[in-house]
Amino acid sequence: MTGDPTGLSDIIQCDTWGGKGGVGTTTALKTPSRIAYSSENPSLRENQWGYGIDAGVRQCAWMKLLLDRNATVGPFDDPDLKGDIEMGRISLPTGKTAEDVTSDYLKELYDHIMQTLQRRMGNVLDLTEIRFWLTKPAIWSDEAESKTLTAAKKAGFGSRPNVKDEICLILEPEAGALASVSSLGRSRAVKPGDSIVICDCGGGTVDLTAYIIEALKPKLSLRESCPAIGGKCGGTSVDRQLVKWLSERYKDAFLNLDEKWRGPGSRFMKDFELNKKKFGTGEQLTPMTLPMDHDDDEDGDLMIFDGEEGSLNLNDDIMTQLFEPVIKNIKSLIQKQVDSAKKATQQNVNKILLVGGFGDSAYLKQQLERHLQPQGITVHVPHQSSWGAVAKGAVLRGLEAASVDLRKSRRSYGINISNYYIEGVHDPKERYTDSFGRVLVPNYMTWAITKGSEINDKTRISIPLEQIIYLNGDKEDRTKLYCCDEDIAPERGNDSVKEIGCIVADLSNVDFSTFEKRRDRHGELVKLQFEILIILGGKQGTVYFQFCIGGKIVGTAEIEYTKST
Repeated sequence: MTGDPTGLSDIIQCDTWGGKGGVGTTTALKTPSRIAYSSENPSLRENQWGYGIDAGVRQCAWMKLLLDRNATVGPFDDPDLKGDIEMGRISLPTGKTAEDVTSDYLKELYDHIMQTLQRRMGNVLDLTEIRFWLTKPAIWSDEAESKTLTAAKKAGFGSRPNVKDEICLILEPEAGALASVSSLGRSRAVKPGDSIVICDCGGGTVDLTAYIIEALKPKLSLRESCPAIGGKCGGTSVDRQLVKWLSERYKDAFLNLDEKWRGPGSRFMKDFELNKKKFGTGEQLTPMTLPMDHDDDEDGDLMIFDGEEGSLNLNDDIMTQLFEPVIKNIKSLIQKQVDSAKKATQQNVNKILLVGGFGDSAYLKQQLERHLQPQGITVHVPHQSSWGAVAKGAVLRGLEAASVDLRKSRRSYGINISNYYIEGVHDPKERYTDSFGRVLVPNYMTWAITKGSEINDKTRISIPLEQIIYLNGDKEDRTKLYCCDEDIAPERGNDSVKEIGCIVADLSNVDFSTFEKRRDRHGELVKLQFEILIILGGKQGTVYFQFCIGGKIVGTAEIEYTKST
């Protein structure tokens, strides 16, 4: 919230979270994405969430990662994450989907936001339109983005009956860029023409975007240099390294502990979260509470686990071991984006801006500086906290005080069609004749937009199509939509081309009298000629579609996402 559309310092962040009636209130810039269900915890009379969750109860965490569980595993993803999901270590309550849990959590968050606004604004709130900006990882699939919007609407966002509220999406690194560059611009640490990379290190994902700073005044304007990249290798990957290390070292003594002692939200994991922040600052690491039935033999002055005290005492060598695989992935991601930005702009990147919760890690910053300084690249963290940068950037975007005016498409989008058969060009074994006598060859891709193409909030792409349908059948068109993450999308369908789902258009109000018709033993067919208009980059933050005939929009088209097998 802000009253000044240009001032970062005037943005008011919600920083009080906690139990019912203010009991156990916690002050922080954000609250954990966790929810505990009373149905799974007999001791709870109602669901709890965020910092308001009692110690030792069973809770759901990392639901954001589960929203995108159908996505292809990327080269920079934490390899242990997929195993944790498959083994049920990242699980959902019985009868709940990831979308359900996300919606339940967002409902608690929405109620808290509205109560906070009500206290500040009183009855004026009932007359005030609200634009909610939700942030999303850059690497998310279109399905995960759609699920997020659906969950938010189900949770109550944008649902007030007498006020026209709006839900919008923005990339997390893009929001982080707007806040960070605004902050650094005031101190003259950045200037127009600089080539920068934003590294948003969150809990679950690390996302990178690259920009050229177009202008700082009167309004911040950025231009994206190359497509965003990322991986599922955020701060929780260090947590998984800890669990893996303890499982291998202490085996059943650790594995047989109840989740309330070692799971998300436990005292043990809170202690480790504190140590992740301390590591690299020179501060002494905090002993971590762990009531494990084991006692290490003392080795000189070192005792890692003290059975009498029930505490785990990590040292710098162990912490380095836990951080190393994650740091390695983040370095590789940054280097790839730095190289891509240079290739696209013929200009060297000179600054890396770290945002996100894990971006506050002193050790991470040290390791990145060691890697990047020989290349003439400096590493910056927002002056106050990288935690709040993404939220503040989303506010700036919502107030149109800052924007990314030109983006690069993160993937190619298209459809699979049949082309007319050409003698000497196509394989005669592939040809076939359709119901209208056309000789065709299948499995050719028409890419409406290719990876790296420039898009903005007004981008509209039209795909002309012909479809044969039966007039006595369902009055709808179902066109399969595909995507490809390769830098150069193939001419024909192959393993790199992934089906997203079906674009479903209602044809019940279409006049078929002007279209060519034929009849076969199943009934009358019509050769429908139409366009699908793909709309990218708008405030909704997702791809959506319109169905056009003769240049006129006859309706919107919904997408049914393909189920993963």
